[in-house]
Amino acid sequence: MANNKKYTYNSDPLDELLEKLNSGDFVDQSMHEFSNTVNDTVRGYNNARRRTGTSSRYQRSTYSTVRPRIKADVEVASFSSRYDQIIASLSNIVYDSYPQGKRDGYQQAIERYIELTKQYKNNLLHVEEQVSDDLLTCSQKMNTITIDGYTQGYYDALTMVKKVLHNSKLARLRELSNSLK
Repeated sequence: MANNKKYTYNSDPLDELLEKLNSGDFVDQSMHEFSNTVNDTVRGYNNARRRTGTSSRYQRSTYSTVRPRIKADVEVASFSSRYDQIIASLSNIVYDSYPQGKRDGYQQAIERYIELTKQYKNNLLHVEEQVSDDLLTCSQKMNTITIDGYTQGYYDALTMVKKVLHNSKLARLRELSNSLK
């Protein structure tokens, strides 16, 4: 009994699927049948994990709010410059459902980076470097045991600013690529 992996630990459907695959149990099946078998197994596994996760003796407490987002019409709009895109994106972030402490930190960071972007309009590399430095500092604070909502909101805003800066670069590269075609 010790040689059978099924009895040495709690086997899950994915392990069993891999074991059958290695032993050649699927040789007689068509690709369609095999695909359905794999999809059903993975779907069943995910459903089982969700069920056991919520009904287990120890429940994880999760704090969930709606994450801040850029208004959809601004996110898909095209802009004449990278600067315009960044300012529009940062000015149109919706974070109303954030708790007050987090919202204060978020708003403070966004306002700071709007002003910094306006200040360094022609050299956005400075803004990117500042975001990276602030993210490093803030992530060190986030690794402490006691963090407040303000710091969490500030950190979330920094990640959003980083995302906006990255997306603005991608948009410019996409436009350049399209113009070269």
